[in-house]
Amino acid sequence: MATVARILEARVLRGLLLPRAERQAKVDLMRIRTATLVLGLFLAACRQDAGEPEITPTLTHSFEPIAIGSGEEVSNVCQSWTLNNAEPLYVSKIRQRNGGAWHHSNWFFVPENTYDGPDGTWDCDDRGFHDVSAGLEGGALFAQSTQTLEELQAFQEGAVLEIPPRHRIVGGVHLVNVSAAPMDTALTFDIETIPEEEVRVRLRPIAFTNTALDIEPQAESRYGMTCNLKAQFENTLGTPPDYNIYYVLAHYHEWGNYFRLSFVDDEGGDRTIFELQDSIGEPLGTTLDPPINSQSASSLRVECGYVNTTDRRLEYGLGGQEMCVFLAYTDADLKIGAASSVNTAMGPNEDGVFMNETACGPILAAPAN
Repeated sequence: MATVARILEARVLRGLLLPRAERQAKVDLMRIRTATLVLGLFLAACRQDAGEPEITPTLTHSFEPIAIGSGEEVSNVCQSWTLNNAEPLYVSKIRQRNGGAWHHSNWFFVPENTYDGPDGTWDCDDRGFHDVSAGLEGGALFAQSTQTLEELQAFQEGAVLEIPPRHRIVGGVHLVNVSAAPMDTALTFDIETIPEEEVRVRLRPIAFTNTALDIEPQAESRYGMTCNLKAQFENTLGTPPDYNIYYVLAHYHEWGNYFRLSFVDDEGGDRTIFELQDSIGEPLGTTLDPPINSQSASSLRVECGYVNTTDRRLEYGLGGQEMCVFLAYTDADLKIGAASSVNTAMGPNEDGVFMNETACGPILAAPAN
Protein backbone atom coordinates (compact mmCIF):
# COMPACT_ATOMS: atom_id res chain seq x y z
CA MET A 1 0.00 0.00 0.00
CA ALA A 2 1.37 3.37 -0.99
CA THR A 3 1.87 5.93 1.72
CA VAL A 4 -0.07 9.18 1.69
CA ALA A 5 3.19 11.02 1.06
CA ARG A 6 3.80 9.04 -2.13
CA ILE A 7 0.18 9.27 -3.18
CA LEU A 8 0.30 13.04 -3.02
CA GLU A 9 3.69 13.44 -4.65
CA ALA A 10 2.91 16.26 -7.07
CA ARG A 11 3.90 15.93 -10.69
CA VAL A 12 5.06 18.96 -12.64
CA LEU A 13 2.39 20.24 -14.99
CA ARG A 14 2.71 19.30 -18.61
CA GLY A 15 2.11 22.95 -19.27
CA LEU A 16 5.38 23.80 -17.54
CA LEU A 17 7.18 22.22 -20.48
CA LEU A 18 5.87 24.96 -22.75
CA PRO A 19 8.05 27.94 -23.71
CA ARG A 20 8.44 30.39 -20.83
CA ALA A 21 6.40 33.21 -22.42
CA GLU A 22 3.48 30.96 -23.27
CA ARG A 23 3.61 29.32 -19.83
CA GLN A 24 3.54 32.67 -18.06
CA ALA A 25 0.67 33.89 -20.24
CA LYS A 26 -1.35 30.78 -19.34
CA VAL A 27 -0.66 31.18 -15.63
CA ASP A 28 -1.55 34.90 -15.73
CA LEU A 29 -4.80 34.14 -17.57
CA MET A 30 -5.81 31.45 -15.09
CA ARG A 31 -5.04 33.77 -12.16
CA ILE A 32 -7.23 36.47 -13.68
CA ARG A 33 -10.04 33.96 -14.20
CA THR A 34 -9.69 32.75 -10.60
CA ALA A 35 -9.81 36.30 -9.24
CA THR A 36 -12.86 37.07 -11.37
CA LEU A 37 -14.58 33.93 -10.15
CA VAL A 38 -13.90 34.79 -6.50
CA LEU A 39 -15.45 38.23 -7.01
CA GLY A 40 -18.45 36.68 -8.76
CA LEU A 41 -19.00 34.21 -5.95
CA PHE A 42 -18.75 37.00 -3.37
CA LEU A 43 -21.37 39.06 -5.17
CA ALA A 44 -23.60 36.02 -5.62
CA ALA A 45 -23.33 35.26 -1.91
CA CYS A 46 -24.41 38.82 -1.11
CA ARG A 47 -27.48 38.41 -3.31
CA GLN A 48 -28.36 35.03 -1.76
CA ASP A 49 -28.17 36.47 1.76
CA ALA A 50 -31.12 38.71 0.89
CA GLY A 51 -33.42 35.79 -0.03
CA GLU A 52 -34.08 32.15 0.74
CA PRO A 53 -31.05 29.92 1.34
CA GLU A 54 -30.12 27.93 -1.76
CA ILE A 55 -29.65 24.76 0.27
CA THR A 56 -30.58 23.49 3.73
CA PRO A 57 -27.96 20.82 4.46
CA THR A 58 -28.94 17.54 6.09
CA LEU A 59 -25.35 16.29 5.89
CA THR A 60 -22.05 18.18 5.70
CA HIS A 61 -18.62 16.64 5.26
CA SER A 62 -15.16 18.13 4.72
CA PHE A 63 -12.52 15.82 3.25
CA GLU A 64 -8.98 16.02 4.58
CA PRO A 65 -6.83 18.75 2.98
CA ILE A 66 -4.46 17.88 0.14
CA ALA A 67 -1.05 19.56 0.00
CA ILE A 68 0.05 20.90 -3.39
CA GLY A 69 3.01 23.09 -4.33
CA SER A 70 3.03 26.14 -6.57
CA GLY A 71 2.78 25.21 -10.27
CA GLU A 72 2.17 21.55 -9.49
CA GLU A 73 -0.50 18.95 -10.26
CA VAL A 74 -2.00 16.10 -8.24
CA SER A 75 -3.94 13.30 -9.96
CA ASN A 76 -4.84 9.62 -9.55
CA VAL A 77 -5.86 10.44 -5.99
CA CYS A 78 -9.15 9.31 -4.44
CA GLN A 79 -11.01 10.38 -1.31
CA SER A 80 -13.85 8.59 0.47
CA TRP A 81 -16.48 9.12 3.15
CA THR A 82 -18.48 6.21 4.61
CA LEU A 83 -22.02 7.40 5.31
CA ASN A 84 -23.00 4.71 7.86
CA ASN A 85 -26.58 5.15 6.71
CA ALA A 86 -28.97 2.47 7.97
CA GLU A 87 -31.74 3.77 5.69
CA PRO A 88 -31.79 5.11 2.12
CA LEU A 89 -30.93 8.77 1.58
CA TYR A 90 -32.97 10.79 -0.93
CA VAL A 91 -30.64 13.54 -2.17
CA SER A 92 -32.25 16.60 -3.75
CA LYS A 93 -29.39 19.14 -3.61
CA ILE A 94 -25.60 19.07 -3.31
CA ARG A 95 -23.30 22.03 -2.85
CA GLN A 96 -19.55 21.69 -3.37
CA ARG A 97 -17.10 24.18 -1.84
CA ASN A 98 -13.31 24.06 -1.96
CA GLY A 99 -10.25 26.07 -0.98
CA GLY A 100 -8.87 26.48 -4.49
CA ALA A 101 -6.71 24.46 -6.92
CA TRP A 102 -9.44 21.85 -7.41
CA HIS A 103 -9.33 21.48 -11.20
CA HIS A 104 -12.14 18.93 -11.24
CA SER A 105 -13.43 15.94 -9.31
CA ASN A 106 -15.99 13.18 -9.95
CA TRP A 107 -17.93 11.65 -7.07
CA PHE A 108 -19.94 8.44 -6.75
CA PHE A 109 -21.89 6.45 -4.17
CA VAL A 110 -21.02 2.74 -3.88
CA PRO A 111 -21.61 -0.06 -1.34
CA GLU A 112 -19.48 0.64 1.72
CA ASN A 113 -17.27 -2.45 1.21
CA THR A 114 -16.36 -1.34 -2.34
CA TYR A 115 -12.77 -0.06 -2.62
CA ASP A 116 -12.30 -1.56 0.82
CA GLY A 117 -10.01 0.31 3.16
CA PRO A 118 -10.00 3.27 5.53
CA ASP A 119 -11.60 6.56 4.54
CA GLY A 120 -9.51 9.61 3.77
CA THR A 121 -7.07 10.04 0.88
CA TRP A 122 -5.71 7.06 -1.07
CA ASP A 123 -4.20 5.97 -4.37
CA CYS A 124 -7.00 5.19 -6.86
CA ASP A 125 -5.02 2.39 -8.54
CA ASP A 126 -4.30 0.63 -5.25
CA ARG A 127 -8.01 -0.08 -4.79
CA GLY A 128 -8.96 -0.42 -8.46
CA PHE A 129 -11.09 2.72 -8.65
CA HIS A 130 -12.46 3.74 -12.07
CA ASP A 131 -15.22 6.23 -12.88
CA VAL A 132 -17.23 3.90 -15.13
CA SER A 133 -17.23 0.91 -12.77
CA ALA A 134 -18.10 3.15 -9.81
CA GLY A 135 -21.02 4.69 -11.69
CA LEU A 136 -22.40 1.31 -12.74
CA GLU A 137 -21.90 -0.40 -9.36
CA GLY A 138 -23.48 2.42 -7.41
CA GLY A 139 -24.31 5.75 -9.01
CA ALA A 140 -22.96 9.15 -9.96
CA LEU A 141 -23.36 11.68 -7.15
CA PHE A 142 -21.67 14.90 -8.31
CA ALA A 143 -19.24 16.11 -10.97
CA GLN A 144 -17.37 19.36 -10.36
CA SER A 145 -17.14 21.88 -13.19
CA THR A 146 -13.58 22.83 -14.10
CA GLN A 147 -11.96 25.05 -11.43
CA THR A 148 -15.20 26.07 -9.70
CA LEU A 149 -14.76 27.13 -6.08
CA GLU A 150 -18.45 26.66 -5.28
CA GLU A 151 -21.21 24.92 -7.21
CA LEU A 152 -24.79 23.81 -6.56
CA GLN A 153 -26.44 20.75 -8.10
CA ALA A 154 -30.18 21.11 -7.46
CA PHE A 155 -32.94 18.95 -8.90
CA GLN A 156 -36.59 19.74 -9.50
CA GLU A 157 -39.03 19.34 -6.61
CA GLY A 158 -39.37 15.67 -5.73
CA ALA A 159 -36.50 14.51 -7.98
CA VAL A 160 -33.70 12.74 -6.12
CA LEU A 161 -30.67 10.52 -6.22
CA GLU A 162 -31.42 7.55 -3.99
CA ILE A 163 -28.40 6.33 -2.02
CA PRO A 164 -29.13 2.83 -0.66
CA PRO A 165 -28.27 1.82 2.92
CA ARG A 166 -24.65 1.14 3.92
CA HIS A 167 -22.98 3.16 1.19
CA ARG A 168 -19.94 5.41 0.95
CA ILE A 169 -19.02 8.44 -1.16
CA VAL A 170 -15.91 8.01 -3.33
CA GLY A 171 -14.31 10.56 -5.64
CA GLY A 172 -11.40 10.77 -8.04
CA VAL A 173 -9.79 14.21 -7.76
CA HIS A 174 -7.48 16.33 -9.91
CA LEU A 175 -5.74 19.43 -8.51
CA VAL A 176 -3.70 22.10 -10.29
CA ASN A 177 -2.10 24.94 -8.32
CA VAL A 178 -1.50 27.98 -10.55
CA SER A 179 -0.88 30.29 -7.58
CA ALA A 180 2.53 31.56 -6.48
CA ALA A 181 2.45 29.69 -3.16
CA PRO A 182 1.92 26.14 -1.92
CA MET A 183 -1.37 25.37 -0.23
CA ASP A 184 -3.34 22.82 1.74
CA THR A 185 -6.80 22.73 0.20
CA ALA A 186 -9.93 20.75 1.06
CA LEU A 187 -13.34 20.11 -0.48
CA THR A 188 -16.63 20.18 1.44
CA PHE A 189 -20.03 18.75 0.52
CA ASP A 190 -23.34 20.09 1.84
CA ILE A 191 -26.12 17.60 1.05
CA GLU A 192 -29.86 18.22 1.36
CA THR A 193 -32.15 15.20 1.59
CA ILE A 194 -35.94 14.90 1.63
CA PRO A 195 -38.29 12.34 3.24
CA GLU A 196 -39.27 9.33 1.12
CA GLU A 197 -42.90 10.42 1.02
CA GLU A 198 -41.86 13.58 -0.87
CA VAL A 199 -39.98 11.65 -3.59
CA ARG A 200 -41.60 11.80 -7.03
CA VAL A 201 -38.85 10.49 -9.29
CA ARG A 202 -35.52 8.70 -8.85
CA LEU A 203 -32.73 9.84 -11.18
CA ARG A 204 -29.99 7.81 -12.89
CA PRO A 205 -26.87 8.86 -14.81
CA ILE A 206 -25.98 8.88 -18.49
CA ALA A 207 -22.39 9.89 -19.30
CA PHE A 208 -20.43 10.09 -22.58
CA THR A 209 -16.68 10.64 -22.99
CA ASN A 210 -14.94 11.45 -26.29
CA THR A 211 -11.29 10.49 -25.86
CA ALA A 212 -10.45 10.70 -29.60
CA LEU A 213 -9.55 14.39 -29.50
CA ASP A 214 -6.71 15.60 -31.74
CA ILE A 215 -7.29 19.35 -31.77
CA GLU A 216 -5.68 21.53 -34.43
CA PRO A 217 -3.18 24.19 -33.22
CA GLN A 218 -3.96 27.88 -33.73
CA ALA A 219 -7.50 27.06 -34.87
CA GLU A 220 -11.11 26.51 -33.84
CA SER A 221 -12.38 22.93 -33.88
CA ARG A 222 -15.62 21.01 -33.25
CA TYR A 223 -16.04 17.36 -32.30
CA GLY A 224 -19.33 15.48 -32.55
CA MET A 225 -20.23 11.97 -31.36
CA THR A 226 -23.63 10.24 -31.71
CA CYS A 227 -24.48 7.08 -29.74
CA ASN A 228 -27.54 4.94 -30.47
CA LEU A 229 -29.03 3.75 -27.17
CA LYS A 230 -31.97 1.81 -28.61
CA ALA A 231 -30.40 -1.62 -28.09
CA GLN A 232 -29.47 -0.86 -24.47
CA PHE A 233 -33.06 0.09 -23.62
CA GLU A 234 -34.68 -2.77 -25.51
CA ASN A 235 -32.26 -5.48 -24.36
CA THR A 236 -32.18 -4.38 -20.71
CA LEU A 237 -35.64 -2.94 -20.10
CA GLY A 238 -37.64 -4.31 -23.02
CA THR A 239 -38.82 -0.81 -23.95
CA PRO A 240 -37.86 1.90 -26.47
CA PRO A 241 -35.72 4.79 -25.14
CA ASP A 242 -38.55 6.90 -23.70
CA TYR A 243 -37.20 9.01 -20.83
CA ASN A 244 -36.78 12.57 -19.53
CA ILE A 245 -33.51 14.43 -18.92
CA TYR A 246 -33.55 16.49 -15.71
CA TYR A 247 -30.00 17.82 -15.40
CA VAL A 248 -26.94 18.20 -17.66
CA LEU A 249 -23.32 19.00 -16.83
CA ALA A 250 -20.67 19.68 -19.50
CA HIS A 251 -16.94 19.23 -18.89
CA TYR A 252 -14.01 20.61 -20.87
CA HIS A 253 -10.82 22.54 -20.05
CA GLU A 254 -9.47 26.01 -20.75
CA TRP A 255 -9.62 25.83 -24.56
CA GLY A 256 -13.25 24.67 -24.59
CA ASN A 257 -15.70 27.24 -25.94
CA TYR A 258 -18.81 25.28 -26.94
CA PHE A 259 -21.03 22.39 -25.83
CA ARG A 260 -24.26 20.96 -27.19
CA LEU A 261 -26.30 17.89 -26.26
CA SER A 262 -29.17 16.77 -28.49
CA PHE A 263 -31.61 13.96 -29.23
CA VAL A 264 -31.31 12.33 -32.67
CA ASP A 265 -34.18 10.24 -34.07
CA ASP A 266 -34.03 7.36 -36.55
CA GLU A 267 -34.48 9.74 -39.49
CA GLY A 268 -31.56 11.91 -38.37
CA GLY A 269 -33.70 14.69 -36.92
CA ASP A 270 -31.77 16.65 -34.30
CA ARG A 271 -33.36 18.35 -31.25
CA THR A 272 -31.31 20.44 -28.81
CA ILE A 273 -31.43 19.52 -25.13
CA PHE A 274 -28.76 21.88 -23.81
CA GLU A 275 -26.32 24.29 -25.45
CA LEU A 276 -23.77 26.69 -23.98
CA GLN A 277 -20.69 28.77 -24.65
CA ASP A 278 -18.81 29.21 -21.38
CA SER A 279 -15.26 29.23 -20.05
CA ILE A 280 -13.67 27.29 -17.22
CA GLY A 281 -14.22 28.48 -13.67
CA GLU A 282 -17.98 28.81 -14.21
CA PRO A 283 -20.52 26.15 -13.17
CA LEU A 284 -21.45 24.32 -16.37
CA GLY A 285 -24.36 22.28 -14.97
CA THR A 286 -27.98 23.22 -15.47
CA THR A 287 -31.35 21.99 -14.22
CA LEU A 288 -33.80 21.51 -17.09
CA ASP A 289 -37.12 22.80 -15.81
CA PRO A 290 -39.31 21.32 -17.12
CA PRO A 291 -37.38 18.15 -17.95
CA ILE A 292 -36.98 17.37 -21.66
CA ASN A 293 -38.51 14.17 -23.04
CA SER A 294 -36.68 11.97 -25.53
CA GLN A 295 -39.86 11.41 -27.59
CA SER A 296 -38.46 7.92 -28.25
CA ALA A 297 -35.39 9.30 -30.04
CA SER A 298 -32.93 6.44 -30.43
CA SER A 299 -29.69 8.42 -30.04
CA LEU A 300 -27.92 11.10 -28.03
CA ARG A 301 -25.37 13.41 -29.66
CA VAL A 302 -22.67 15.40 -27.86
CA GLU A 303 -20.66 18.20 -29.49
CA CYS A 304 -17.67 20.04 -28.01
CA GLY A 305 -15.87 23.05 -29.45
CA TYR A 306 -12.39 24.43 -28.81
CA VAL A 307 -10.21 27.40 -29.66
CA ASN A 308 -6.63 26.11 -29.49
CA THR A 309 -4.38 29.15 -29.12
CA THR A 310 -1.21 27.08 -28.74
CA ASP A 311 1.23 25.86 -31.39
CA ARG A 312 0.70 22.21 -30.48
CA ARG A 313 -2.07 19.68 -30.98
CA LEU A 314 -4.26 19.01 -27.96
CA GLU A 315 -5.37 15.50 -27.05
CA TYR A 316 -7.63 14.03 -24.39
CA GLY A 317 -5.99 14.25 -20.97
CA LEU A 318 -5.38 16.14 -17.74
CA GLY A 319 -3.07 19.14 -17.27
CA GLY A 320 -2.27 20.90 -20.55
CA GLN A 321 -4.77 18.79 -22.54
CA GLU A 322 -8.53 18.81 -23.20
CA MET A 323 -11.68 16.80 -22.55
CA CYS A 324 -15.18 16.34 -23.95
CA VAL A 325 -17.45 14.79 -21.32
CA PHE A 326 -21.03 15.16 -20.16
CA LEU A 327 -23.08 13.81 -17.27
CA ALA A 328 -26.88 13.85 -17.39
CA TYR A 329 -29.49 12.64 -14.92
CA THR A 330 -32.64 10.96 -16.30
CA ASP A 331 -35.70 9.12 -15.04
CA ALA A 332 -34.84 6.00 -17.08
CA ASP A 333 -34.48 2.78 -15.08
CA LEU A 334 -31.05 2.44 -16.66
CA LYS A 335 -27.51 3.68 -16.00
CA ILE A 336 -25.48 4.25 -19.19
CA GLY A 337 -21.86 5.07 -19.97
CA ALA A 338 -20.45 5.47 -23.49
CA ALA A 339 -16.95 6.06 -24.85
CA SER A 340 -15.55 6.98 -28.25
CA SER A 341 -14.06 4.97 -31.09
CA VAL A 342 -12.24 6.28 -34.19
CA ASN A 343 -12.36 9.98 -35.10
CA THR A 344 -12.70 11.20 -38.68
CA ALA A 345 -11.32 14.67 -39.46
CA MET A 346 -13.69 16.38 -41.91
CA GLY A 347 -11.51 19.44 -42.53
CA PRO A 348 -12.45 23.12 -42.12
CA ASN A 349 -15.98 24.29 -42.91
CA GLU A 350 -16.83 27.55 -44.68
CA ASP A 351 -16.13 29.48 -41.48
CA GLY A 352 -12.70 27.90 -41.07
CA VAL A 353 -13.76 25.68 -38.15
CA PHE A 354 -12.13 22.24 -38.27
CA MET A 355 -14.98 19.72 -38.10
CA ASN A 356 -14.64 16.21 -36.69
CA GLU A 357 -16.99 13.24 -36.39
CA THR A 358 -16.17 10.56 -33.83
CA ALA A 359 -17.71 7.11 -33.97
CA CYS A 360 -19.40 5.92 -30.79
CA GLY A 361 -17.43 3.19 -29.06
CA PRO A 362 -18.44 0.77 -26.29
CA ILE A 363 -21.74 1.47 -24.52
CA LEU A 364 -22.17 0.02 -21.04
CA ALA A 365 -25.62 -0.18 -19.49
CA ALA A 366 -26.93 -1.54 -16.20
CA PRO A 367 -30.45 -1.58 -14.77
CA ALA A 368 -31.11 0.73 -11.86
CA ASN A 369 -30.48 -0.84 -8.45
